[in-house]
Amino acid sequence: MGEQFSMHDRADTGIFDNRWDLRQLALWTGAALLLFASWLFPPTRALWDAVDLAFFRMMNATVALDSSVALFWALTGDRRFDYFSALIVLILYLYIISRGGMEQLRHGIAYGGAVSIILLVVIALQREWIEYPRMSPTLMLDATHSIQSWIPWSRAKEAAPNSFPGDHATVMMLLTLCWWPAFGRRIGLLALALTFAFALPRMAAGAHWLTDAMVGGGFVTLLTAALIFGTPLLHYLTGGMRFVTDRAVDLWLVAIEKIGSAGEGGPSPVAPFLRGTLLGVSQLMPGVSGGSFALILGLYRRLIRAVASFDTELLRLLRAGRLVDAMRHVDLVFVVTLIAGAAAGISFFSRVVPVELMTQELPEIMFGLFFGLIAAATATMLRRHGLPHGFDWLWLALGVAAGVSMALLTPVDTPSEIWFLFLCGLTVAVAAMMPGLSAALMLLVLGKYAATIEAVARVDFAYLAPFIAGAVLGAVVLSRVLSALLARHAQPMMLAATGIMGGSLLAVWPFQHREFIEIGGTRHLITTEAYLPETFDMGVVMGLGAMIAGALAYRLLLRLAAPEAAAAGPRPAA
Repeated sequence: MGEQFSMHDRADTGIFDNRWDLRQLALWTGAALLLFASWLFPPTRALWDAVDLAFFRMMNATVALDSSVALFWALTGDRRFDYFSALIVLILYLYIISRGGMEQLRHGIAYGGAVSIILLVVIALQREWIEYPRMSPTLMLDATHSIQSWIPWSRAKEAAPNSFPGDHATVMMLLTLCWWPAFGRRIGLLALALTFAFALPRMAAGAHWLTDAMVGGGFVTLLTAALIFGTPLLHYLTGGMRFVTDRAVDLWLVAIEKIGSAGEGGPSPVAPFLRGTLLGVSQLMPGVSGGSFALILGLYRRLIRAVASFDTELLRLLRAGRLVDAMRHVDLVFVVTLIAGAAAGISFFSRVVPVELMTQELPEIMFGLFFGLIAAATATMLRRHGLPHGFDWLWLALGVAAGVSMALLTPVDTPSEIWFLFLCGLTVAVAAMMPGLSAALMLLVLGKYAATIEAVARVDFAYLAPFIAGAVLGAVVLSRVLSALLARHAQPMMLAATGIMGGSLLAVWPFQHREFIEIGGTRHLITTEAYLPETFDMGVVMGLGAMIAGALAYRLLLRLAAPEAAAAGPRPAA
C-alpha cells in the first residue's frame, strides 16, 4: 500500500456533498428491490436455491478433508473470532487514515465515527424489521459434516433457526460500500476480500446459506447505498463527528507540543499505539522476543532511552516542581501511547482471543508467522548494516551462539524463595529488553512459567511483589547500560543483537514436539523439541505458508514503523 490514500481527492464520488441526488437514490433503491424480488419470484428463486445447495455442499465438504481444515473452520467460526475480525478491520482502518498526514487523520477519525453510526443503526433496523423465517443448512439437510465431530471442543456456530439475513456479511459489505468511494479501488477490493473471508466460516459450518449474505446482506447494502449516494447523510454525520473529534485531536497536538520529545516521529498516535499492541502480543508467546519486536518495529533505541531516563535527573525535576520538563525528560507521550497499545494487545489476546490457545491448537501457523517475520527482519538488518568485516564477525558469531543456547536450554527445578523470585524478575527484565531473548522462554527455563501465569491469574502479591521488584530494578539498570553501549558501540551491539535474533529462530521453529501442563483448566507450554518434518501433510503446508506470510508481514511492519524504522535500530557509529 505504497500510495497515499486521500479522502479529499475523492470528492467526485459525492458521498461528502451537501446535496440530494434523486437519480442515485432511485437507482440504488431500484437495484435493492430487484435483487430481493429475484429471491421471492418462484422461477428465479429455484435458481437461487440450487446455487445455495451446491455452494453449501462444496464448502461443508472441506470440513471432512483434513483435521487441520476442520480446526481452521473451528477457530474462525468461533464467536470470539468476530472480535478478532473487528480488530483486523480497526487496525487496517487506522493504518489507512494515518498515511496521509494529520488532516487526513482528522477527517478519517470523523468519517470512521460516522460509518460506525451507520453500521449500528442499519444492523439494528435489519434485526428489527427483516424477519424472514428460514433455517440454516444443518437444520434442513441430512448428511452434513459437523465441525464438532472432528474438533470436540469447537465453539463454532453450526446452526441458526433464523439465518436470514447474515449479519457478518452485511457489516463487511457496508464497510466495502463506505471504504471504496472514500479510499479508492485497492482498499475497496481489500474490504471485499475480507467480506468473503469473514463470511465463509459460517457457511462452511452450515450456520448460513450463501443467499443469506448475497441477497439478505446485499439488499440491505444497496438500500444503504441509496442513502449514502442519494442524500447528504454522510455530509452531516461526518461534519457532526468532526466537531467532536477535532477537539480531541487538538488536545493531543497540544500535548505533543508541550511534553513530546522534539524530533521523534510524527504527531500521529496511531503508529506508536499499533506498534505497542504488537509489542504486547509478542510478550505472550514463549520463544518470541519482545526486544526483537522492538527492534523490528523501530522502537528499540527510543524505548531504551525512555526507560533509562527514570534517573536522578527526573527526581531533580520533580523536586523542583518542573512537571512539564519531567514529562518531556521521560518522553511521556511516547511511553504512555506505547503502554496503552501494549496493554490493549495483552488484554485482547489473553482474554478475548487467547493467543495461547492459538499457539496450542495452531502451532505451525502461529510459530511459522513469527519465524518468517524474525527471519526476514534478521536478513534485512544484515543487509542494512552491511556484512561484518574482520573482528566484527566475532560479535555476530557470539550473538548467534547466545541465541541458539537460549533456545536449547531446558527447564530446571528451582526454589520459590523470595530471593529467587526477585532474581527471576530481574532475568525477565533483561530478556524482555534484549533482542532475541524471550521473557516467557526464560521463565520456562527457570521453571517458573506456569507458577507466574498462575500467580498473575490469582493476583498473588506474595509471589508477584519480589518478582516485580526484580523486574523494575533490572529494567532501570539494564536500560542505562544498553543506552550507553548503543551510544558508544552501535555497530558491535547491532551485530550481536542481529546474531541473537538469528540464533533464536530455533525457539520459534514451527515444527516442534510440545509438552503442556494444565493449570486451573488451562494448558500451558513447558517444553519443546524441534524436528524436521518427514511427511508433507497439511500441517507442513500451513507452517510453510505461515513463514511466507510472516516475511510479507515484515514489509508491512516496516511501513508501520516509519519514519523510525528506516533505521530499525541504531545506525553504525561514524
